[in-house]
Amino acid sequence: MKPWLRNGLAKLLAGVVIVGMAGAWALAEVRERRVAEQRENDEVARMTKKMTTVCIGRFLIDLPEETRYELTQPRIDGFDISSFDEPEADFQVRLGQREARLRAAPDQSGGSKNLVSVKEVKTENGIVGKIFVHSRVVKEGTQANGLQLERYRDESVAVEALVHGQGMSFDVSAERYDPDQVDNLNQLVAKLVPNPDNQAPTEPGFCVHRAWFRDPLPADQGEQVMMFAGLPSHPDMRLMLIMGAGLKPEEQSLLARSAAVDARLSAFDRTRVSNLRAAPRTIGGVAGDELVTRYAEKNDAIVYSFWWEVNGTVDNVSIPRLSFTMETGKSTNGPVPSSLSQDAAMALWDRISSSIRLRPAAPPKPIASAPARAPLGTYARAGERCPESGWWACSAGGEGGRVLGGQRQYIRKGERMPQALLLPPQTMWEKLRGVQPSFEPKTQTSWRLVDKRTRKRVPPPLPLAPATPVAPANMTTGPGPSMMAQGGVPVGSFAGTGMPCPASGWWRCEDPRALDGTRWFARGSLLPSATFAVPPGAFGRSPNAARSIERRGAWQLVRLAEAPLEAGSADAAS
Repeated sequence: MKPWLRNGLAKLLAGVVIVGMAGAWALAEVRERRVAEQRENDEVARMTKKMTTVCIGRFLIDLPEETRYELTQPRIDGFDISSFDEPEADFQVRLGQREARLRAAPDQSGGSKNLVSVKEVKTENGIVGKIFVHSRVVKEGTQANGLQLERYRDESVAVEALVHGQGMSFDVSAERYDPDQVDNLNQLVAKLVPNPDNQAPTEPGFCVHRAWFRDPLPADQGEQVMMFAGLPSHPDMRLMLIMGAGLKPEEQSLLARSAAVDARLSAFDRTRVSNLRAAPRTIGGVAGDELVTRYAEKNDAIVYSFWWEVNGTVDNVSIPRLSFTMETGKSTNGPVPSSLSQDAAMALWDRISSSIRLRPAAPPKPIASAPARAPLGTYARAGERCPESGWWACSAGGEGGRVLGGQRQYIRKGERMPQALLLPPQTMWEKLRGVQPSFEPKTQTSWRLVDKRTRKRVPPPLPLAPATPVAPANMTTGPGPSMMAQGGVPVGSFAGTGMPCPASGWWRCEDPRALDGTRWFARGSLLPSATFAVPPGAFGRSPNAARSIERRGAWQLVRLAEAPLEAGSADAAS
């Protein structure tokens, strides 16, 4: 065979071998790519086979069951909200310690009025605790207004609610708040509903971490909440959802901002960034913008960014400003290659993002009216269930006889009305022997409700300032609310220290720190000062140091009563 022919055949054979090897390598690469794609598709299918529905704000989103998420930084009407597990006993200890610290702290001028007010909380949703108003700050001075100087006065207070329900504690607070608007916190706490299992409510409202606030919540109050989430099987992935109602929309949309950023990129950076999607997208009936971007990081790691944004409205809580993002390639040491391919990450993004929807909610259920309370004068017989907590007067006794435990006794609602044990007057012989006869009536004892107080009245720990009796001849009968006839003074009327009492009845001291509480005063008597306990050592360590002081106070009429004994109180001396 000619040498040239032999060399030609060798080269041809080598070429065939090389082509065959290249084809086999390409085929293997295609097969491997397909296997990897199928594996990732199976992984996405596995992750999305079981989904968990999460309520965030007024929306729902479905996340893979393995997702670890947290709702953070909730805020409504300027109040920051935090929620956490805490046994009720621990909460009560913390509540008492917080109140003690606020009382002990000095006010702005170094005085003892740091704690402005304390209000007990007990709502129909099972929430209990206290609301504190404290740390009043007043700034006064002059400022220029054109060519003139004018006075200004800025005043703010700190407000906070420490409340508890269903094994959870909630702290709702604001540092600098308008003193004229502090009642907003009372109204907000009244709408708080514990939700330990993070179940989606069926009534309209705003979801936060393991709780929600029942509507109505106007848009101008401002609702904000954030969600951070991660997937344990793909630690390089981060999900974040931010929403806020009542916020002014951005001047530029997401797509407009993205286009402006792309225009500023250098030619080299443009080769490393490519937008896979950049178009409007409506999800769950809410119109927004979608931006999906592929990045080649400086370390050549390929990562993906997914972003859907709604610019929102100012006056519609159902269309808030909303931003939902999913990113791959995240780590504490810088970018890492995405654990999901482009197609798999896109499939996961589409599955999660398409589930965002406004939470359907039925109209709020009508609140059942509280059962009518038994009126004063209600009668109940021995053996029956007590219809109302309060003081009950026994109809038995009289003519020198007594009732064991007192003619008036405190009985709680639901307890059995007792059969009275009567103590007749002792004979001389029985007195000498120290014997007290007793017997039960043959008929059922009858009891009459004379006071509906929810708890027993206990004597004050220190003597209270007495009211000053005024002779009827010295009482002024001229016009004015202070001197109205007994029947014309409405419950809720106010009077101050030193004023003639407008009507006989029970009057509550308006200062919650006073020892007085609620006291009975006779019409025409001069209302006393409020009594306050003095901390030990305030006036030195002398054993004769004053234990209390008196200050002028305000009193509010809470119930008309011609005599104190009508309320079953031992405070007849007032």
